[in-house]
Amino acid sequence: MPLQLQIIAIILAVGFFILPIYLVKKGQAEVRQLRKWLLLAVIILIGALVPTLGTRVAKLLGIINLTSLALFGLTGVLLIFALNAHISLINAENQIKVLTQELSLMKAELNEIDKNEHDLV
Repeated sequence: MPLQLQIIAIILAVGFFILPIYLVKKGQAEVRQLRKWLLLAVIILIGALVPTLGTRVAKLLGIINLTSLALFGLTGVLLIFALNAHISLINAENQIKVLTQELSLMKAELNEIDKNEHDLV
């Protein structure tokens, strides 16, 4: 791996370390959501510091070069991240639907109680 690419990868890894910590500190994100980005930073850093490891893994898997391994690996990781985000979105939508239904029922009960109190007065 060329030295320039190693430097870029190290800078990218440091950025993936700093950005999640900054977002958590500002209250714009939670640690549980950003662990995967920290893990990605560790993988990038290891790949930048020990480039022969990636080449060995690629050859072990029958992939011709490290670039193809990185492309396939990162595409897979990003697809998993997208699926995880989609599942979280679906869960949030379901929770909002249930809360809306419960709120509607509570409002109906409150209106019924108010109506009964007015009828007694």
